[in-house]
Amino acid sequence: MNSHSPLTQVPFPVEEQNPRFGHLIRSLSAVSRMKIKLWEDALFVFATLPVDPAAAKKILPRFMWLTRPYQATLFIANYPKTAFTVAYNEAALLLHVTTPLGRGVHCPWMVVDDDTAMIYGREVLGYPKKLADIPFADDGAKIRAGVTRRKTDVVSVEATRIAEEPNPGPVMGVKTFNIGGMGQWFSFNPVWMFTPREAVHQAFTATAAVTINDSDHDPIARLIAPHTRPVPARVARIDIFGARTLIPVWITGLRVFRNTFNLRYR
Repeated sequence: MNSHSPLTQVPFPVEEQNPRFGHLIRSLSAVSRMKIKLWEDALFVFATLPVDPAAAKKILPRFMWLTRPYQATLFIANYPKTAFTVAYNEAALLLHVTTPLGRGVHCPWMVVDDDTAMIYGREVLGYPKKLADIPFADDGAKIRAGVTRRKTDVVSVEATRIAEEPNPGPVMGVKTFNIGGMGQWFSFNPVWMFTPREAVHQAFTATAAVTINDSDHDPIARLIAPHTRPVPARVARIDIFGARTLIPVWITGLRVFRNTFNLRYR
């Protein structure tokens, strides 16, 4: 085969004589600094939910603690255009955490409806992606979205826009601490720290009616504290260019593997 065939090309320079892990990290960091829209015109609906601190403590890696007030962000997103696969939808739970390296979020659960997005998310950035059905509809005033997996309606969200934010703050562009990704070894995983790079086009305050049903395969309901409806919400349209400061910061072990098995692997 011709060595210059498109089949042999990769999106970042890898020196065959120097395939070291550090070189791979530097190459990925170089890609993340480029102004390439990996996700373009993505539409998110976010809901802020209270967290049960006792339940969350069982699944958080060491050196991560819930911030006060104990909260999580549940989001469902529609990605109409990406640089690496077809349009797809995604849902996730992000716990608000404090670490020795600052405040941020930790993602213990995420689902998508595209297998390519699932593979890249798990292998590179440590998002614990699984496949699910994720309907998403927006009529301009309300967003109705949900997650169905293994015959269970895990999540349903109906969000109503209230007012446009004049100077919207970060949406996904916050410090993130995920486990797994590059260097993962099933039950012993690195913790990766990174910050998604984004451009926020439009954001709205909103309210949302959220229903989360318990499931042995997706037990996120067990992390959420009792709450009234509706809950505070937000709707935003953004571009995402990659991530900054993609570095491993510590290691998790058997306790986290055992306590997150259903969330990450079932």
